Amino acid sequence: MMLIVIFVIIFGVGPLIFRFLTRKAPSAKGARRLALFALVCAAIALTIRYGVARRWGADLFNTSLGIMFIWLGWIGVLAFGTQAIRRADPSLAMRRWTAVLGSAATTIPWFGLIWASSIAS
Repeated sequence: MMLIVIFVIIFGVGPLIFRFLTRKAPSAKGARRLALFALVCAAIALTIRYGVARRWGADLFNTSLGIMFIWLGWIGVLAFGTQAIRRADPSLAMRRWTAVLGSAATTIPWFGLIWASSIAS
């Protein structure tokens, strides 16, 4: 049941977050915001991992929260890269391709999770 919930979040919510982060036209100010978003997500994940959660891996809530922030940071990096590419090539075709590929890339952690769980089993 838990994998179904994670699947829905990764394949449903991830692409929506990516779309939200890349909906505006690329700009220097937007690039700074996306970089800050990714940095804050990474800092929160590291704080949870090394500062707050002394029992990383044993406490499901803190571990899940830390992994969620790593994933959000990943989406932020994807959005940052997408906007940089769109800034270099503002054509409609590039906008469409980066939207599709970026949305698909937000789901990459799912495959790592499934691979890791199959090895652990």
